[in-house]
Amino acid sequence: MRILAASALFLSASIGNAFAGNGGPHDWTGPYIGADVGYAWGETGNQWRSPGAGYQDWQPDGKISYDSAMGGGYIGYLAQYGRLVFGAEIDISAMSLKGDDSQFAGEVNAIELNYVGTIRGRLGYAFDNSLLYATGGFAYSDYTKKDETLGWSQNDNLTGWTVGAGYEYALGENWSARVEYLYTDLGSVDSLLTDGEGSYYYHRASDVTVQSMRAGLTYGF
Repeated sequence: MRILAASALFLSASIGNAFAGNGGPHDWTGPYIGADVGYAWGETGNQWRSPGAGYQDWQPDGKISYDSAMGGGYIGYLAQYGRLVFGAEIDISAMSLKGDDSQFAGEVNAIELNYVGTIRGRLGYAFDNSLLYATGGFAYSDYTKKDETLGWSQNDNLTGWTVGAGYEYALGENWSARVEYLYTDLGSVDSLLTDGEGSYYYHRASDVTVQSMRAGLTYGF
């Protein structure tokens, strides 16, 4: 993660020097589109209960951790007033976040997230060709709960919130590069696992979180 951020900053500065002399500080006003790559990681609580087997209360079963490479795209709009920059952005990233509790005896609970999207506001401070910003808003994701032992599964959609911060550097009149960190909380989800013939139990993934560090290249119109 640190290597990714350092590499992106070095690339931004290096390319920025090649575009130097564009006539003054960059104007961040206008629509933009971009693509990014990075790394995502997180964890969730892991509980189950089986009323039919006499387990009425939730039983703790350790945490489930996951990590993955990620890549996606974004589109947004910024307005600049003096050094203040604000706007909104929509993004979505594909990933393969998979984890299980196979370190415990018995049935193996596994979860999977294949994408995370956000709708966020951005608020930043511009100086020269640089932009430091904070961001936050709504987040959503798919979710699959699997019992690897019994072969049962259930799909859900998750929603939550996200906050983060980033640094963006103008490479020229239209291009900029950035690094960004996001912390995303997708809440908790209860899944009913069943064979459809009367056997079942409940699983709860509590506080499903995803953290990400990514580098992006942006084209402003």
